[in-house]
Amino acid sequence: MMTDQNRPRIPEVAVGASAAVSGVAAVFAWAACCVLPLALSVAGVSFAGAAIIAGARTWLTLLTAVILAAGWLLHWRRLQLCKRNAACARPSPLAFWLLVVASFLVALSLAWEPYIEPWAMPQLAAMR
Repeated sequence: MMTDQNRPRIPEVAVGASAAVSGVAAVFAWAACCVLPLALSVAGVSFAGAAIIAGARTWLTLLTAVILAAGWLLHWRRLQLCKRNAACARPSPLAFWLLVVASFLVALSLAWEPYIEPWAMPQLAAMR
């Protein structure tokens, strides 16, 4: 049986990485609606699949939030365990920073439609 010191931190890092990747996907899905196609047309590139990705933005954001909550819960539980048992392995710094990045990306995706898109659309339209 493994002691807590020898317990691998892979699940913590995997959940943090999953949250960060799904956060990128959520931001990309929110941008795929309007800003991304307009920005790509300014660059002379077409992105025909944007409508499919944009349709998934709500559930991608919800999925990301669930994964992120699970990641922070695992991190918090590890911290609580280490407060009671000084011999336990501290939470992974990589997992912590992945969760921080994912939290920022979720906040960005939630702020996309009400704040970022209304500002970015006129900027990009003026460049055309």
